[in-house]
Amino acid sequence: MTALPQREIEALGAAFDGRFGFYAEDLASGATASVNAGQRFPTASVCKVPVMVELFRQAAAGELSLSERRRLAGPISTHGSGGLGLALDEPELTLLDYCRFMIHVSDNVATDMLMGVVGLDKVNRTMEGLGFGDLRTNSTMSRYHYAMVNMADRTPSPEADGEMARRMKEEGLDYDSWPYHDAPDNNVASPAHMGGLLKALHRGRVVDEAASAQMVELLKSGRDRRMLPRHVDPGVVIAHKYGSSGRIKGDVGILFLPSGPLVAAGFATAAGDEADGAEVIAEACRLAVESLSPESLKERDE
Repeated sequence: MTALPQREIEALGAAFDGRFGFYAEDLASGATASVNAGQRFPTASVCKVPVMVELFRQAAAGELSLSERRRLAGPISTHGSGGLGLALDEPELTLLDYCRFMIHVSDNVATDMLMGVVGLDKVNRTMEGLGFGDLRTNSTMSRYHYAMVNMADRTPSPEADGEMARRMKEEGLDYDSWPYHDAPDNNVASPAHMGGLLKALHRGRVVDEAASAQMVELLKSGRDRRMLPRHVDPGVVIAHKYGSSGRIKGDVGILFLPSGPLVAAGFATAAGDEADGAEVIAEACRLAVESLSPESLKERDE
């Protein structure tokens, strides 16, 4: 059985200036490698995976329909990634389309809409029921970003977004605020439990086989290649969800290698602006892929 590079991944963690956690599992052989895999880390947008799971669970239970249309109205924050912040005339989309925006372009407006629909308490309850209690989603994306500049209690609005932008420019981010820590208000995950969720998705055990397959297909639409895919040949299919919020980085996914599926989940919270969490996640993934399917890596000079 091919072994994954445990010592090399441990060395990456030891050298990183900050907190780093990684879990990798070769689903063909069961071989694993990990570092700090049982610790919880801030997730940034990786928290959108449990939200997606809860949406599909409620659809399967008949509590809502993925084809149901909802109007984007009321107090919203247009901060961050995605494109729905440009839609100012109360667009009406299906819940599945909101999910597509949330996963494909990591749209925060779509995410906050879906969080309101499914309920964060239900997201957490479902993760606990699946055996992944380390996956905690406790904050909307607007509240999460507002908290970085001590505005967590502000009602989301374009005006509040403007104030947030002003504070970021003039005062910077508060790295002692709860978004940067494993705090009760935060969205957090352990690499081991996120890897377990991805493994269950691949095996058709989340909600049901059809829903699992549909969620994996949605994750295949992710476009960001700074972390897990960075050193991987573009021809390799990767179903993943990434997150990036300043010093917080995360990327979790399934890499469909010729040798078989590889589950990888990496999180990094840098201690300073000089440390590159995306780079250490990318390098850990490169080491794992190299041990299983070296032909799946890009040439070093690419």
